Amino acid sequence: MASRQAKYSGDIVIPEKVTYAGIEYSVTSIGQSAFDYCSGLTSVTIPNSVTSIGNYAFSGCSGLTSVTIPNSVTSIGSHAFYKCYGLASIKVESGNSKYDSRNNCNAIIETSTNTLIAGCKNTTIPNSVTSIGGRAFEYCRGLTSVTIPNSVTSIGDWAFYECSGLTSVTIPNSVTSIGQSAFKDCYGLTSVTIPNSVTSIGNGAFYGCTGLTSVTIPNSVTSIGSEAFSYCDLTSVTIPNSVTSIGDWAFYGCSGLTSVTIPNSVTSIGRSAFFGCSGLTSVTIPNSVTSIGNWAFRDCSGLTEVVSLIEEPFEINERVFATYIEGNYVFTDATLFVPVGTKEKYEATGGWNLFKNIEERGIAPEDNGDVNYGGNGEIGDGTDLSGTVVGNVFYSIADGNGSYSSTEGCIVVKKPTTDEQVSQVEGTDLFGEQMKDNFTGIIFKIEPGSGTVKVTAETTGDMTLKIKIGDGAPMEFKLNGMMEAKLPYTVDVPTYVYIYAGSAEASGAKGARKAAGNGELKIYGISWGDEETDGIGIIDNGQLTIDNSPIYNLNGQRVESLQKGINIVNGKKVLVQ
Repeated sequence: MASRQAKYSGDIVIPEKVTYAGIEYSVTSIGQSAFDYCSGLTSVTIPNSVTSIGNYAFSGCSGLTSVTIPNSVTSIGSHAFYKCYGLASIKVESGNSKYDSRNNCNAIIETSTNTLIAGCKNTTIPNSVTSIGGRAFEYCRGLTSVTIPNSVTSIGDWAFYECSGLTSVTIPNSVTSIGQSAFKDCYGLTSVTIPNSVTSIGNGAFYGCTGLTSVTIPNSVTSIGSEAFSYCDLTSVTIPNSVTSIGDWAFYGCSGLTSVTIPNSVTSIGRSAFFGCSGLTSVTIPNSVTSIGNWAFRDCSGLTEVVSLIEEPFEINERVFATYIEGNYVFTDATLFVPVGTKEKYEATGGWNLFKNIEERGIAPEDNGDVNYGGNGEIGDGTDLSGTVVGNVFYSIADGNGSYSSTEGCIVVKKPTTDEQVSQVEGTDLFGEQMKDNFTGIIFKIEPGSGTVKVTAETTGDMTLKIKIGDGAPMEFKLNGMMEAKLPYTVDVPTYVYIYAGSAEASGAKGARKAAGNGELKIYGISWGDEETDGIGIIDNGQLTIDNSPIYNLNGQRVESLQKGINIVNGKKVLVQ
């Protein structure tokens, strides 16, 4: 048995036998911590008599550049090569029954489980490996890049801990779990791709990855572990609808994060989840949330807006939204926006009642009798639209994208919204951050029945007016001067109406693209309900020349030709009998 008697340096050859007190002994094991922190040790030769290498046997041997495991070794303890920063070559002799280094891949692989248990800066992970074991590359600071093959299904705890030279990593679609602290303190990591196969991100998985500025969490992930992204320099993060829980300290200290939208799938926000996110200016909390941990948004000193969609507020800790300043907890000055009809509930609920300014915003619940979703709804030129909501109308024009001028008596839309962006907000609760980057315009809800949406508006430059009812195709109007655009409807269920600006199609060139949308859409008035019967052209047997104008049905869906019943052509009703 060999044990550390002094600090070894240079090249060490461990003998097969030693003599002690006149008795010869075979060296069968390298004991726990036998050579730990022998920083001057550069290489070691292990004899075939050795069958086990103990825990921490070569830990801290920062000068060790190569090691060969003989075929006799059947047991390698944890942390055996911990903090061997300079290790460039690690091999297992052929014929070993427990381990191998397939095709000299510079790694130790446990044969029976296909698990890579120890690697170095020159490791090439072979396609046969199915898991990267715990601490496999721990403190391998010389590792600058790694290719994880599609055979790998799991990345173990602390697998790449403090691989500070690692700048990017692509995790293949085969991986389903990323272990605890798997990439913790990989300071140089600037890019990481997490595939749709991953269902869980372990505790501390990317803790301290200060170079990581953005990350997209795929829809497959259901839980974000505690400290998963603590102290990352994230400026943006997308949390998908699949996530049901955000762990304690998950985004702790992400001071560069400016906004976050928590999806409707989340039921719990952990303790200190966003503690110290001082750059966070706004946050949206969905109605699905049933618990918010203590200090969840503590020291988020930049908050100006908290949007809560929770319709039945529950008590929260008084320090959830507080900032610690000079020995005292100071509650945030942010405005709390709550669903229509719930302000009094928030004012009477512990924690929430500490907000100095609570305002109602958004579309009221359908069972709220104070708001009439259908029948003769109206926005006129005398309506004050300087706030966010008028009645049941969602006014989502963001600063810099559009404006409202009370002197002009109109809303001015300067940014067009694409059909794709509209589709991204359809079916949501149409509130706050979920809308901000996707839609510029007005949304309201109509009740079942028939009627006409009428918009008094004016377009300039390349801008057009678009009206979309439910999931029907949008109808586009190019208005010359202030005119009234009309779109009849018949709906069987409560339905959203979208009014927004579009870009006129460029003409003349083959494969025409959308124009840049220079100009403005000015909306002076909107009304809906009470189906009109005037102005209907009656066509017998469907005979009509329409000059290639688009034809729509009453649901706003474009059709190829005139259909029996009411059609919409150029904003006018045409009845085909």
